[in-house]
Amino acid sequence: MRKLLVNHCSLGQYHMLDKIAYDHVTEIRKRGANVAKIKYELSERVKKFTDEERNKLRELIKKWLENIK
Repeated sequence: MRKLLVNHCSLGQYHMLDKIAYDHVTEIRKRGANVAKIKYELSERVKKFTDEERNKLRELIKKWLENIK
């Protein structure tokens, strides 16, 4: 079994995933961003995550997409 990514974070279990999601969304929203490259880089990074972490990251990305306009 894999060790969870951020299970001992003092700011909450999913704090690091929230930061990854926020950074991903802000990069995509920048003018002239290479969206395909950004999404590919995130997909490569996420391959190491557990299914639970991936699902939570999807939720957090959706949250930030709605909140950042």
